[in-house]
Amino acid sequence: MIRRPILLAAVCGIAGAAQGQTGSIRSNTAPIEVPEGRSTGDVARAVSDNFALCIVKRHYPQVVKMLAPPLDTAHDFKFLPKLMDGECFTGSSAVGREYGMDSVEMNTNPVAFRGALYKALVRKDFGRRPATFGAAALVMSGDNSGVLQFAGCVVRADPGNSLKLLQAVAGAPAEQAAIGALKPRFDQCTPPGVQHAFSKGSLIGYLAEAYYREADASKPTSSN
Repeated sequence: MIRRPILLAAVCGIAGAAQGQTGSIRSNTAPIEVPEGRSTGDVARAVSDNFALCIVKRHYPQVVKMLAPPLDTAHDFKFLPKLMDGECFTGSSAVGREYGMDSVEMNTNPVAFRGALYKALVRKDFGRRPATFGAAALVMSGDNSGVLQFAGCVVRADPGNSLKLLQAVAGAPAEQAAIGALKPRFDQCTPPGVQHAFSKGSLIGYLAEAYYREADASKPTSSN
């Protein structure tokens, strides 16, 4: 049987170094041409999520360190590629094995990959024990501070459905149900005269980052 390479584009994971596995980080606005028969949208997001979760499980301290401030695109371009692990392409949890493919090409932008990593951190750290947020909302920083402030408002207003959304498989009915449950919060958390427009993947990525950062800021400070 001939197995074709699978290309996961637009909102997807990033390249590893293993033979037959390629990819790139592209600028946030760079167009990605997707030939017919290759995967985008929810399918690509699902594979990207699994890839990011593999990285988080194998390199948790490094991921947390790489996602620390300064929170800007220049920082992401410099540090996020260092998280690539060929084992997440070729090992037992490899994205290629999931699709029965011998090679995988994955293209993304920093915002999409950052969001996938934060979603994986939330799934790992709070999948069994939901986070408890502090009394005061975290003041978000970084290139996307305005959108993250909106996302922080949403997750604080409805942490239960926010966590359900971040735990859901991309494209699954549970994901759409959680988005529907959160819609009233979107209006509530949008300042008058402000309009937000982003893809479903970007929205989930911002909510994941806000959830994790709010939870991390609420952790007790060690007295040692």
